[in-house]
Amino acid sequence: MNKKEYEAKRAELLKAMSEAITQGDAKTADEKGKEIEALDAQFQELAKAQANFDALNKAPEVPAVGQAIITGKMDQTVEEEKLYEKAFAHYMMGLSLSADENKIFSARNVMTAENNKVAVPNTVKSGIWTEIEELHPILSDLVRTNIHGSVEVIVEKDGGNNARWYDEATKTEDSDVTLGSVTLNGYDLAKAIPVSWKMKKMSVEEFIPYISKRIGEKMGNALAAGVVSGSGAAQKEPKGIIPELEGESSTPQIKLYTDSIKYADLTGIMGLLKSGYKSSAKFFASSTTIWTQLANVLDDNKRPIFIPDVTNAGIGRIFGVPVVEEDAVPVGSVLLGNVGAGYAMNVNEDVTMYYEDHVKERITDYMGYALIDGTPITNKAFALLKKQV
Repeated sequence: MNKKEYEAKRAELLKAMSEAITQGDAKTADEKGKEIEALDAQFQELAKAQANFDALNKAPEVPAVGQAIITGKMDQTVEEEKLYEKAFAHYMMGLSLSADENKIFSARNVMTAENNKVAVPNTVKSGIWTEIEELHPILSDLVRTNIHGSVEVIVEKDGGNNARWYDEATKTEDSDVTLGSVTLNGYDLAKAIPVSWKMKKMSVEEFIPYISKRIGEKMGNALAAGVVSGSGAAQKEPKGIIPELEGESSTPQIKLYTDSIKYADLTGIMGLLKSGYKSSAKFFASSTTIWTQLANVLDDNKRPIFIPDVTNAGIGRIFGVPVVEEDAVPVGSVLLGNVGAGYAMNVNEDVTMYYEDHVKERITDYMGYALIDGTPITNKAFALLKKQV
């Protein structure tokens, strides 16, 4: 039935209904009215089907290079992630999953009796990394790569001399820059936290932030300690900045002080840092060192050189350089460095989670797990001030 046929049929029914009303035939008039309603509904369904057909039959528009494509797929992905986050929380809390939750959970995980490894939702991973970086500013400055398997990175062993000017007839000298390479593997970073069965009765909205905070705190402490003081491959952990500086012949990037930190000590390590790295450098020190030492250093005019600055990422500045609390740095030491330019970290496997129930103790262990490795790539991006022993 096309539109013309619909209109003709409707006009016919309206005429019949009018005649029945004129003749006082209420029954016939009511029947014709119902026929008109059914005809209208039928035509509306046909019109809707025609509109759908026209939309599907239309060739899709191909956007130009760089033009954004807006579809419902993004919304679908967001909804799927929300559903998986809910399924993840219900599973980890020992609750039953709905049919939709079970479907998406099974699609992302292969569970066996020996393997309680659970894929962590992207939102939870993000929460864990946010917690890690908020607790340890030195980690927030890192540029992380996410490459599976071993990764070879280039490291600077000796920066060599600067370039020279030459006349046309003079042969250019070979560079004396010495480069090396280090292979980043994946070392186990794991931390288990016990949660009582009473605590597991919390809501899903409470469970996700609680797990993210606890796992992020514990893993962050270990990761920051590895970046600052890790022994490297020998101990199956990242290579730390301080051991790397201490391992250099004659330790050119380290300055020692006696008794307490003085003005000249801080200007001394500023002088050790290569100028190209100063613009994004920070002073990293423990809270104890900052407030018992750095905040009390005076210049030659007896004025404090530590300027409180609560509006930015740090808690203060010295010589214009941000000072941040980093408790992974040993008490009494100050690490000056551009971590983003001087340290390489690769996340071989991002955060996953395991769980294990303990019936007698009525607790569940939740273990965050990742494969991570890192190493300094140039010592010239760092300088260390520490107390002489």
